[in-house]
Amino acid sequence: MNKVIFLLLISFSPSAFSQSGQISKEEFLNGIFNQVADSNFSKYYLLHEASPCSFKRYDYGEWLKYGLKENITIDILNELAKKSYLDTSTNNWNQEKLNKAICIERKQASEILDSALDMEHDEAVARGKRKKLIREELNAWNEKPEQEKLVFYFSKPEFTDDLQYAVINVVYRCDDKACGMGATYLFSRTENSWKVAGKMISWGN
Repeated sequence: MNKVIFLLLISFSPSAFSQSGQISKEEFLNGIFNQVADSNFSKYYLLHEASPCSFKRYDYGEWLKYGLKENITIDILNELAKKSYLDTSTNNWNQEKLNKAICIERKQASEILDSALDMEHDEAVARGKRKKLIREELNAWNEKPEQEKLVFYFSKPEFTDDLQYAVINVVYRCDDKACGMGATYLFSRTENSWKVAGKMISWGN
């Protein structure tokens, strides 16, 4: 699977913070999901694994030229890049703390994105019959609601010390080949809402 990066520099409303003055990755994801996906989704499939964020300094030039809608200082970008570089551990998402997510493993993700995967290699079924079954399975897959045909991949978010900005990698796939999208968003904190401060599409449709 192609590795695709979404960069999100996100602002927080006061309600997003826990009593400790910090925010968990699940609270953060609950807060930003509707900004990066269809807000009408009642559920979504999420890869259980939360990998390290891969935001690096070499992205700065493109952001400064094309991506920013507001002034985001180099100091903020440097802080997020440093934290992304130093945090190399992989965690899992906590299903119980996520509002809409259904956490799945990689094998389940492959099966969702290619529902005929097992049939394609089932030598116990005659070739002609196998093709018919695959065609029927693909037709049934096409009839499913959009939210049941996508898989999302979110990295762990990294936050500035003042919790005004964060960075997170996001991918969504709609098959196991090339369908999907990668984009980069910047959000700045307002008093009670999210505000897009920049955006760049990396790939996809």
